[in-house]
Amino acid sequence: MSSGFGGAYRLFSPLLENYWSFQGAGDGLLFLLTFYLKNDILFKNSEIFMNLFNMKSVFNAAAGIALVHTAQLAFAQTTEKNYAYFARKVPASQTNCHDQASQLAERLTQITGHKASGRCEAATTEGNDILIRYEASEPLEVITSATEIGFDGQGYEFSTKAQCEAEVSGEVTFFTRVTGKEPLLSFCRGKENYYGRVRWALIVEGFAKLDKKNAWASSPLPGLPTSDQVQQIKNDVKSEFTDAVTSVRHVFLQDDEKGQLRLTVNYYGKYDEQLKAFSLSSVTTMGQCQQALAEMEAIRSQTTNIKTLPYCVNNPYDAGVDLVVVADVTRWYELRQSAETFKTYDECAAAKNPLLDVYRSHYPEAILGGFCTEWGSDWKVNILELDSEK
Repeated sequence: MSSGFGGAYRLFSPLLENYWSFQGAGDGLLFLLTFYLKNDILFKNSEIFMNLFNMKSVFNAAAGIALVHTAQLAFAQTTEKNYAYFARKVPASQTNCHDQASQLAERLTQITGHKASGRCEAATTEGNDILIRYEASEPLEVITSATEIGFDGQGYEFSTKAQCEAEVSGEVTFFTRVTGKEPLLSFCRGKENYYGRVRWALIVEGFAKLDKKNAWASSPLPGLPTSDQVQQIKNDVKSEFTDAVTSVRHVFLQDDEKGQLRLTVNYYGKYDEQLKAFSLSSVTTMGQCQQALAEMEAIRSQTTNIKTLPYCVNNPYDAGVDLVVVADVTRWYELRQSAETFKTYDECAAAKNPLLDVYRSHYPEAILGGFCTEWGSDWKVNILELDSEK
């Protein structure tokens, strides 16, 4: 024996005696491999490794190597780490914050199967902050309706707590159907804005591996729609954009805390800020807008795979009318402006179609149409093109 192996033999002689007492080299190797793995040795000394296998046949050596590989994989796959999950401003339970932390940790274990412990970090009038530590091979992916990104107050869209609480049950059911698991949290959270008005957010939060998220999109809506238009837009957005890719849950069209009319949509989709409202054509009369609307409807009929909702909305702030569109910007046309400018709407309208023919003759994109729009004191043509990939 070499000196290296000799030292190891003397060190582990009691184990080697047990090794040779096993029936067959395979059992002996299994015994040694189990000991080495449990003690985190894993045959780091290659000289010991090779000399050990030289004592037996090539067949037994191969069997031993297979055992090493299998055992290493088994131990690696069962290695778990400690991760943290933070639950913010959870409504206080009837017991104290510390009991609530333990109960929430127990619920996390029931839902996910991961051992967990909870700790109360803060108990305030707004709710309890609870830190949960859990053991897992990788961190849990959180699916939540809570958002702190975007304009102030985003997510706090319900005017009253009662309106918010009326939606909780349906959102819990939908979350469970989509993820296959119940949410850990489901409640309504209030927030007072700059003007002292309280708005409410519906919080549904749990864990799942999904190819989508509980997302939000928000954008100013130009003009001042009538009450009938407000209801129509809300209904249309929910029905038009709910498909295999996106599931719209709530649509709000109301003034934000700064007094600006804003379209806000909560949905399950791949990205935040997918569904946006914007003006495609800003003109001076309802008749001009109706003409643009008819042209937009013709384009929609040619490209049914691209979803667009167009509306003519009076805009008293600009003393005009806007052709407002709501679109999924990840699946929409390419929009560009003409290089040319015009002094009046009539001049723009007369030049538009010949100008589009010029663009078609010079550029490879499929040009679908154009819309005259005010541009400062001048007019330009907003051109819709169809990307070759769409």
